Amino acid sequence: MKRTVIWLTLLVVTVLLIANIGTALVNANGKTAPDFSLPDLSGSTVRLHDVIRSKKVTVLNFWATWCPPCRAEIPDFIRFYRKYANQGVAVIAVNLQEKSEQVKSFAQSNGMNFPILLDSSNRVGQLYQIYAIPTTFIIDSSGQIRHKIEGSTNLATLESKVSALLKE
Repeated sequence: MKRTVIWLTLLVVTVLLIANIGTALVNANGKTAPDFSLPDLSGSTVRLHDVIRSKKVTVLNFWATWCPPCRAEIPDFIRFYRKYANQGVAVIAVNLQEKSEQVKSFAQSNGMNFPILLDSSNRVGQLYQIYAIPTTFIIDSSGQIRHKIEGSTNLATLESKVSALLKE
């Protein structure tokens, strides 16, 4: 019963946050993706614009281990990354405000095969105006945000949006 109340509370808060978003990145299409540097799970620093310059498309996903919709989309991100990594597509998962050990354990047990960055202070989450997770940005090779997906996504949606960009 207590778990149900917690999940319902989280759901209501998420819905209210989505309904009240009114900031600049809400309609992010065509805006330049803000640059940032964060550590990955091995402690190496990854800079977003370095990744963007080396790839045709970058998929940037904000998530957390405790988030049920985030967990639900992980298998599709794994399949997507396997299929598109060799086609010039980067997938970067930015974990928000969790400890490195917890995220590393979760990623290993769930077979997450793409780079995971740690935003322990939520600095990048704030930069991207993340008010609900998961949120995914699809960025072209010039650094322009082409799509913003709030809420869980799936393989078909990722493929349709990215394959169109790969054809440009």
